[in-house]
Parts: sequence; C-alpha cells; structure tokens
Amino acid sequence: MKRLHFVRLAGMAVLLGLAVLVAWWWAAGQAPAPQALAPAGEAFPWGRAPMGTPEAAHPPQATAAAPVQAPASMPARAGAAAVFDVCGLGRISLPAGVPEDSVSGGVEALPAPVGSEPLAQARGRLVAGLHAAGTARARVAAQLLQRPDTEDEAAWQAWAQATLQRALAQPDPVALAWAEEACGHLPGAGEHGAPCRLGLIRARLRLEPDNAHHWAALADEDPSAAEEAWQGLLRARRWHEAPQALVLATQQALPPDVPGYLRLALGAEVGTRAGALPSPGEGFLLERCRAAVPGRQAECDAVAQLLVNQGDGTQTLALGAKLGEAAGWPAERVQAVHTELQALASERVRWLPETEQPLSCRGVEAWQAQLAQVAQVGELQALRQRLAEVRAAR
Repeated sequence: MKRLHFVRLAGMAVLLGLAVLVAWWWAAGQAPAPQALAPAGEAFPWGRAPMGTPEAAHPPQATAAAPVQAPASMPARAGAAAVFDVCGLGRISLPAGVPEDSVSGGVEALPAPVGSEPLAQARGRLVAGLHAAGTARARVAAQLLQRPDTEDEAAWQAWAQATLQRALAQPDPVALAWAEEACGHLPGAGEHGAPCRLGLIRARLRLEPDNAHHWAALADEDPSAAEEAWQGLLRARRWHEAPQALVLATQQALPPDVPGYLRLALGAEVGTRAGALPSPGEGFLLERCRAAVPGRQAECDAVAQLLVNQGDGTQTLALGAKLGEAAGWPAERVQAVHTELQALASERVRWLPETEQPLSCRGVEAWQAQLAQVAQVGELQALRQRLAEVRAAR
C-alpha cells in the first residue's frame, strides 16, 4: 500500500485552485500582481545544482518559464462569476463563460510573476534555510532537494560524498535513513554501496535499538543478519519511520514571509519526493511469518501488534494487517484494521476544512495545524485523533 500523505492531498488542492487562477488570467488578459517576497536570489528547480561546486552553495537565479498560452478554444461556463481566496494573492474572480476545469497544472502553469518566478525564489530560500538550520536532518534534506540533474558522474559523486558527510556529522536516525540514497553514487558504488548502506543502518541501530524499522532495514540490506534482525524486531518497542519528517523539516525552514499558496505548493513537491524514499521490511517480515516454524505464529502476532499499535504511519498499519493475517488473526480482526485504514484515508479526515476554498489562508493554516499535530504525535496518531473528532462531530 502506498503511503498516504497530508501533503499529497494538499497538492491536489493546489492543482485545483491554481487551475482556476490560470483560467481567470486568460480571461482577464493579464496576471495579478504578486505578493512581494523578500530578496533571495538563489533559486532553482529541485535537483539542478550539483554539489561540491560554488554554484551548489549559491545557485544561480533560475530562468522564469514562459507564460502559459491560452488554448485555441474554451467552452463557456454558465452562471455567475466565482470568487476564490488565494493565500498571498487575495480574492480572485473567475468570470462567467470561463470553465473551471479547462486547465490542469500547478504553480508552474501560472503566469510567471505569480507562478514560476516566486516559486523558484521560494525553493532557493527553502534550501538556504535548510543549510542554515544547522541540524543534520535539515542539511541532508537540503541535499535531497539538490540532487544533480545530470549524467556527469563526478557531480553525482560529489553530491553523494557531501550528503553522507552531512548525515554522519551529527547522527540522526531519520537523516541517516535519507542518506542511504547517496551510497549508490559513491565512486565504485557497485563495490562500496552495500557496505555504505549497512554502515548507516548500523548507526541508526546504535541510536535507536528499540525501533523495529531499523531492524527490518538491516534484514533487507544484509540477509546474513536475518536472525539478528528478527531477534531485534522481537525486542523492539515501536516502529517509527517518520513519514512526514521531510515535509516538516522543509516547512520549518521556510521564511515566514513566503505566501501560503507557495508553502502549499512546496509541501506538495516535497511530499512527492518523500514518497520516493525507501520503506524496507515488508518482504522480510512476510517471508518470516509465512514460514512453518515452531513458535513463529506467536512471534509474528507480537510483531503485528507492534506495527498496529506502536507504528507512526498508515503504511505501517497496512503492513501490520498483513502480518496479522499471516499470524492467524481472525478475519474480523484483520478486517477491522482495513476498515480503520479506509476511514483514515477518507476525505472527511484527510481533506482540509473549507474544501471549496483550498488555497485560502484558512485552508493553509488548517494544513499547517495538521502538520504541527503530526510533529507532536506522528502521522498515524494525528490521523486517528482527527478521525475521532470527525466522528464526535456527527
């Protein structure tokens, strides 16, 4: 099951609301004036500044994308003009006769003064803020957002070495997990990639030996350590992989004057990047729990309960249901977990309040409040609390 994220839904809101803005711009014939941003010249699309060069620390100003051209014909929309609140731009009118669904795209589809230009500037300010934050998690997050967009092997090697250096300078379990991607780009990665990843996993285990997520990663990386990893899993007291950590780190690094609609757009971009990070362990755990070994069913029952009760993400909850089924849980118990997953994924729980104005400041503030709750209690517990609130309000 793919990980579900608040920010992905926020990204869907961005696509809907900004499509409306583009349609309004086409009809009006000119772009609205953008909210001014504080000067911060460094701006670039994610992954275009190879590390290890002066340009990486101070990337050049990005070239703004050309304004979107209006289509040859647009079907009329009946009814009166609609008004949309866009946090940082104000109230935007969509004249009658312009279809709300005639355009698809995000901030980059907006006219450059309110789309690509401030978004690129906000990206640059975000990366600068991450580097300035001083923590390994923030600095490795900056590295993830600066992956080289080139086939130059030297650029990738420089990026990998810088990423690992930042991760190991101030060991943090989440940052160490993020840095594993860099191991595949070291010089001689075919020979050194696996030892590099294994070293990072061992470092995570030294920091958090009670976290089952790290033991599962060990089993995936080093099959010869399978029994050690299994015993570690049985001793573990939680499964924490911090699925929202990258979004939280980046949002905290953004300067306060970045407009809400750009914050939401950056949250969606970073959420997509976070969704591509590996989440190990499912194959190993299912293989173990499907093996006919004396005492294994009771062990798998304990691990499944750990995932369901002490996990921090919806993906962990789904894996717990699979393990519970393999451990012989009654069908009703397995179904109860699936029912909870469906409820947690419902729009009433995940969608922002006031969905007819998803880009309003009220909507942005509600999304930020959700992220703050995730920072305090984790993604899964935050969703469960939200579900309880929704049910109590019925």
